[in-house]
Amino acid sequence: MESFIQFAQAIALLSAAALCLYLIVTLVRLNATMVSLQRDVAEVAKQLKPLLENLTVVSEKLKSITTQIDEQVALAKGSLESIRRMARNVEQFEERIQQRLEEPIHKVLSAIGGIIAKVVSFFGARTTTGHAGQ
Repeated sequence: MESFIQFAQAIALLSAAALCLYLIVTLVRLNATMVSLQRDVAEVAKQLKPLLENLTVVSEKLKSITTQIDEQVALAKGSLESIRRMARNVEQFEERIQQRLEEPIHKVLSAIGGIIAKVVSFFGARTTTGHAGQ
């Protein structure tokens, strides 16, 4: 029985040695994979830095453009409001002038029309009477 125990111990030791060899090989492969992963991450970080810098520049330019657009929109709104006020002022001015001038002009034109009608009537009556006498 003692030989069986020694045989079992030998097999256990060989199994443990094989397991250790397997673990060593696996750890070496894992180490190689980790080194490769580290290189890839370093390469990505190296390429990502200029991209992030460009993105920052683009973001700042976009912010500047947006600010300028906001300023131009505010300026356009102010201009449109000024034009509206001017149009209202012109319309009110036109109404005031029309109110102040319409009635006096109407009276003057009526008076001129009356004078012309009387002059025409006067000369028409004289020419009619003058032709009758000849």
